[in-house]
Amino acid sequence: MAKKNQLTKSDYLAMPELKKLLNGLHRDKKYIWEFYARLSFCTALRASDVLSLTWADIINRSYLVKTEKKTGKTRKIAFSERTQRYIDEAYLLMKKPNPNELIFKSKVTGEALTIQYINKIIKKWKDRYLINIGNFSTHTFRKTFGRYVYDTAKDKSNALLLLNQIFKHSTIEVTKVYIGLRQEEINSVFESL
Repeated sequence: MAKKNQLTKSDYLAMPELKKLLNGLHRDKKYIWEFYARLSFCTALRASDVLSLTWADIINRSYLVKTEKKTGKTRKIAFSERTQRYIDEAYLLMKKPNPNELIFKSKVTGEALTIQYINKIIKKWKDRYLINIGNFSTHTFRKTFGRYVYDTAKDKSNALLLLNQIFKHSTIEVTKVYIGLRQEEINSVFESL
Protein backbone atom coordinates (compact mmCIF):
# COMPACT_ATOMS: atom_id res chain seq x y z
CA MET A 1 0.00 0.00 0.00
CA ALA A 2 1.30 3.44 -0.83
CA LYS A 3 2.20 5.71 2.05
CA LYS A 4 0.24 8.90 2.56
CA ASN A 5 1.07 11.50 -0.09
CA GLN A 6 3.04 8.92 -2.07
CA LEU A 7 1.75 7.81 -5.45
CA THR A 8 1.44 4.13 -6.34
CA LYS A 9 3.81 2.58 -8.84
CA SER A 10 1.07 1.13 -11.04
CA ASP A 11 0.39 2.40 -14.54
CA TYR A 12 -2.91 3.07 -16.29
CA LEU A 13 -4.20 0.85 -19.10
CA ALA A 14 -4.80 2.36 -22.51
CA MET A 15 -8.45 1.79 -23.44
CA PRO A 16 -7.68 -0.75 -26.21
CA GLU A 17 -5.69 -2.75 -23.64
CA LEU A 18 -8.52 -2.59 -21.09
CA LYS A 19 -10.98 -3.79 -23.74
CA LYS A 20 -8.61 -6.60 -24.74
CA LEU A 21 -8.39 -7.67 -21.09
CA LEU A 22 -12.16 -7.56 -20.53
CA ASN A 23 -12.83 -9.48 -23.75
CA GLY A 24 -10.23 -12.10 -22.85
CA LEU A 25 -11.63 -12.61 -19.37
CA HIS A 26 -15.15 -12.88 -20.78
CA ARG A 27 -14.07 -15.31 -23.52
CA ASP A 28 -12.37 -17.49 -20.88
CA LYS A 29 -15.52 -17.37 -18.73
CA LYS A 30 -13.65 -15.61 -15.91
CA TYR A 31 -16.76 -13.60 -15.22
CA ILE A 32 -16.01 -12.65 -11.63
CA TRP A 33 -12.61 -11.29 -12.67
CA GLU A 34 -14.09 -9.44 -15.62
CA PHE A 35 -16.58 -7.92 -13.20
CA TYR A 36 -13.80 -7.00 -10.74
CA ALA A 37 -11.99 -5.10 -13.50
CA ARG A 38 -15.17 -3.40 -14.75
CA LEU A 39 -16.40 -2.42 -11.29
CA SER A 40 -12.98 -1.13 -10.25
CA PHE A 41 -12.79 0.97 -13.42
CA CYS A 42 -16.39 2.25 -13.35
CA THR A 43 -16.35 3.29 -9.69
CA ALA A 44 -12.72 4.49 -9.44
CA LEU A 45 -12.63 2.93 -5.98
CA ARG A 46 -9.48 1.62 -4.38
CA ALA A 47 -9.21 -2.17 -4.22
CA SER A 48 -9.83 -2.18 -0.45
CA ASP A 49 -13.20 -0.53 -1.06
CA VAL A 50 -14.16 -2.75 -4.01
CA LEU A 51 -13.31 -5.86 -1.98
CA SER A 52 -15.64 -4.81 0.83
CA LEU A 53 -18.71 -4.50 -1.45
CA THR A 54 -21.68 -6.83 -1.16
CA TRP A 55 -24.16 -7.51 -3.94
CA ALA A 56 -26.76 -5.56 -1.95
CA ASP A 57 -24.55 -2.47 -2.26
CA ILE A 58 -24.90 -2.46 -6.04
CA ILE A 59 -27.82 -4.50 -7.39
CA ASN A 60 -31.03 -2.69 -8.27
CA ARG A 61 -29.43 0.67 -7.50
CA SER A 62 -28.72 3.72 -9.59
CA TYR A 63 -25.78 4.70 -7.38
CA LEU A 64 -23.41 3.41 -4.73
CA VAL A 65 -22.79 5.15 -1.42
CA LYS A 66 -19.43 4.09 -0.03
CA THR A 67 -17.33 5.32 2.87
CA GLU A 68 -13.75 5.00 1.70
CA LYS A 69 -11.53 2.93 3.95
CA LYS A 70 -8.43 5.09 3.38
CA THR A 71 -9.97 8.56 3.74
CA GLY A 72 -13.06 7.86 5.86
CA LYS A 73 -14.98 10.10 3.45
CA THR A 74 -18.29 9.05 1.95
CA ARG A 75 -18.69 9.09 -1.81
CA LYS A 76 -21.84 8.78 -3.87
CA ILE A 77 -21.10 7.14 -7.20
CA ALA A 78 -23.80 7.22 -9.87
CA PHE A 79 -24.15 4.17 -12.10
CA SER A 80 -24.64 4.76 -15.80
CA GLU A 81 -27.10 2.54 -17.64
CA ARG A 82 -24.13 0.61 -19.04
CA THR A 83 -22.69 0.05 -15.56
CA GLN A 84 -26.09 -1.11 -14.31
CA ARG A 85 -26.21 -3.63 -17.19
CA TYR A 86 -22.74 -4.93 -16.24
CA ILE A 87 -23.88 -5.34 -12.64
CA ASP A 88 -27.09 -7.14 -13.65
CA GLU A 89 -25.22 -9.39 -16.07
CA ALA A 90 -22.57 -10.30 -13.49
CA TYR A 91 -25.21 -11.05 -10.87
CA LEU A 92 -26.94 -13.44 -13.26
CA LEU A 93 -23.68 -15.05 -14.39
CA MET A 94 -22.79 -15.63 -10.72
CA LYS A 95 -26.19 -17.38 -10.36
CA LYS A 96 -27.80 -14.68 -8.18
CA PRO A 97 -25.78 -15.05 -4.97
CA ASN A 98 -27.14 -13.97 -1.60
CA PRO A 99 -27.28 -10.16 -1.81
CA ASN A 100 -25.66 -9.85 1.62
CA GLU A 101 -22.57 -11.79 0.54
CA LEU A 102 -19.31 -10.16 -0.42
CA ILE A 103 -18.92 -10.01 -4.18
CA PHE A 104 -15.23 -10.89 -4.19
CA LYS A 105 -14.73 -13.55 -1.53
CA SER A 106 -12.63 -16.61 -0.95
CA LYS A 107 -14.41 -19.86 -1.81
CA VAL A 108 -12.60 -21.46 1.14
CA THR A 109 -13.07 -18.94 3.96
CA GLY A 110 -15.92 -16.77 2.70
CA GLU A 111 -13.82 -13.73 3.66
CA ALA A 112 -12.93 -10.89 1.32
CA LEU A 113 -10.12 -11.62 -1.09
CA THR A 114 -6.90 -9.80 -0.28
CA ILE A 115 -5.27 -7.16 -2.41
CA GLN A 116 -2.13 -9.31 -2.49
CA TYR A 117 -4.08 -12.26 -3.89
CA ILE A 118 -5.71 -10.14 -6.57
CA ASN A 119 -2.36 -8.61 -7.53
CA LYS A 120 -1.02 -12.15 -8.12
CA ILE A 121 -4.00 -12.89 -10.36
CA ILE A 122 -3.57 -9.60 -12.23
CA LYS A 123 0.10 -10.35 -12.94
CA LYS A 124 -1.05 -13.55 -14.68
CA TRP A 125 -3.52 -11.57 -16.82
CA LYS A 126 -0.70 -9.44 -18.17
CA ASP A 127 0.97 -12.53 -19.65
CA ARG A 128 -2.16 -14.51 -20.54
CA TYR A 129 -3.82 -11.69 -22.48
CA LEU A 130 -0.62 -9.99 -23.68
CA ILE A 131 -1.51 -6.74 -21.97
CA ASN A 132 0.86 -3.92 -22.86
CA ILE A 133 1.54 -2.25 -19.50
CA GLY A 134 4.56 -1.74 -17.28
CA ASN A 135 3.33 -1.96 -13.70
CA PHE A 136 -0.04 -3.72 -13.45
CA SER A 137 -1.87 -3.92 -10.12
CA THR A 138 -5.24 -3.40 -8.49
CA HIS A 139 -4.62 0.35 -8.59
CA THR A 140 -4.32 0.27 -12.38
CA PHE A 141 -8.11 0.38 -12.81
CA ARG A 142 -8.46 3.54 -10.73
CA LYS A 143 -5.73 5.23 -12.75
CA THR A 144 -7.31 3.98 -15.97
CA PHE A 145 -10.57 5.64 -14.94
CA GLY A 146 -8.71 8.92 -14.42
CA ARG A 147 -6.90 8.72 -17.72
CA TYR A 148 -10.13 7.83 -19.57
CA VAL A 149 -11.94 10.83 -18.06
CA TYR A 150 -9.07 13.13 -19.02
CA ASP A 151 -8.59 11.73 -22.53
CA THR A 152 -12.29 11.92 -23.44
CA ALA A 153 -12.93 15.37 -21.95
CA LYS A 154 -13.35 18.38 -24.23
CA ASP A 155 -12.24 20.71 -21.45
CA LYS A 156 -8.99 19.21 -20.11
CA SER A 157 -8.61 21.78 -17.32
CA ASN A 158 -12.08 21.05 -16.00
CA ALA A 159 -11.40 17.30 -16.25
CA LEU A 160 -8.30 17.72 -14.09
CA LEU A 161 -10.31 19.68 -11.52
CA LEU A 162 -13.01 17.00 -11.41
CA LEU A 163 -10.47 14.19 -11.14
CA ASN A 164 -8.66 16.08 -8.40
CA GLN A 165 -11.93 16.21 -6.45
CA ILE A 166 -12.81 12.57 -7.14
CA PHE A 167 -9.36 11.32 -6.13
CA LYS A 168 -9.07 13.86 -3.30
CA HIS A 169 -5.50 14.73 -4.27
CA SER A 170 -3.77 17.66 -2.60
CA THR A 171 -2.98 19.44 -5.89
CA ILE A 172 -3.69 19.31 -9.62
CA GLU A 173 -0.01 18.46 -10.12
CA VAL A 174 -0.48 15.29 -8.05
CA THR A 175 -3.47 14.37 -10.23
CA LYS A 176 -1.43 14.95 -13.40
CA VAL A 177 1.34 12.67 -12.16
CA TYR A 178 -1.22 10.11 -11.00
CA ILE A 179 -2.80 9.71 -14.45
CA GLY A 180 0.56 9.76 -16.24
CA LEU A 181 0.39 13.25 -17.75
CA ARG A 182 3.47 14.74 -16.14
CA GLN A 183 5.75 12.00 -17.52
CA GLU A 184 4.28 12.45 -21.00
CA GLU A 185 4.92 16.19 -20.81
CA ILE A 186 8.52 15.54 -19.80
CA ASN A 187 8.96 13.00 -22.60
CA SER A 188 7.60 15.46 -25.17
CA VAL A 189 10.30 17.97 -24.24
CA PHE A 190 13.03 15.46 -25.07
CA GLU A 191 11.22 14.14 -28.13
CA SER A 192 11.05 17.67 -29.55
CA LEU A 193 14.85 17.97 -29.65
